[in-house]
Amino acid sequence: MENTPRSDLLDYLAEANRNGTPIPTIAELSEELGMSITSLREQLEVARRLGFVTIKPKTGIQPCGFSLAPALRLSLQYGIRVQPELFEAFRDLRKHIEASYWFEAAPLLTSAEVSTLGDIVRKAQSKIKKQPIESPEKEHRAFHLAIFQHLENPVVKSLLETYWDLNAGNERNYYIDQNYLEIVWNYHQRIVEALAARDFERGHQALLAHMDLVMQRKKAELSQRFE
Repeated sequence: MENTPRSDLLDYLAEANRNGTPIPTIAELSEELGMSITSLREQLEVARRLGFVTIKPKTGIQPCGFSLAPALRLSLQYGIRVQPELFEAFRDLRKHIEASYWFEAAPLLTSAEVSTLGDIVRKAQSKIKKQPIESPEKEHRAFHLAIFQHLENPVVKSLLETYWDLNAGNERNYYIDQNYLEIVWNYHQRIVEALAARDFERGHQALLAHMDLVMQRKKAELSQRFE
């Protein structure tokens, strides 16, 4: 299987998506593009895994809205297996993205959305207090993505979504210390309070302090592995 769909298929799918044109059956598409059905199926499977289309028995081939996330997630999943330290490089990139886009994203949040962030914090804190502790990984993902939900940059949103998807298993494996989690979510509470007060500078400082804490914790864990 080739690692990318042929350009004529990509052009066809992109034009169909842009114009809202229905994509024909595989047999019809094979004839139109001059490709064998076997080759076309292989190419469409690549396109499906990259998030360009969905393929279902009843609805056929349907174009998807653009998202870099499927291709990025697939590539990074492979890369991290080859070079586990690659995730830390991605974590550092995510830190700079959130820090840089904070002042663009935070003012766009409504009071209702800030209230929802507060609900997420309370749910996470409830999980932390349980015995045994429940990892608030879903809440962590939901909290951060909610802050940046109104950004109009699809590349930035795809990068953040991919980071939080890949980070889920990482949190289950490492972040189970109750005292540490309480400190982390105390910072999230400070972020919510700053957003509610429309004090975006204070919220930004809490965000940076929180991310620095996570980075320091991770560096300490990595150092212990090699001692």
